Amino acid sequence: MSYSCNIEQQVINWYQECWNKPIFPLFKRPVLTLDTSLSTGKYPWANEDAVEILEQFFDTFEVDRREFSFAKYWPNEETFIPINSLRSKQNKWRWVEPEPLTLKMLVESAKAGHWLYD
Repeated sequence: MSYSCNIEQQVINWYQECWNKPIFPLFKRPVLTLDTSLSTGKYPWANEDAVEILEQFFDTFEVDRREFSFAKYWPNEETFIPINSLRSKQNKWRWVEPEPLTLKMLVESAKAGHWLYD
């Protein structure tokens, strides 16, 4: 087995074992592919969970995180909506569509040893 296939399998196995849990106790785990997104799609992670997942990823696979921009993938998490009603119309918060952060991005960055996508 080549090094890149090995890293790919290690990342998939790590995510499957640590984070790909059933949504409810008797439900099946979501099916994983390299296109599975942590930030968009059917089962996006909340900001707090994503921080923990990504910190563990960067540490486990020794990936340099300096170029990683969390706000690109979770841009709406730091907004306190009730305060929005006090803002002027031009300053009101607007939903920003998050970029997908996929397992493939994690795999490729683990292979490179640094974050490749920002």
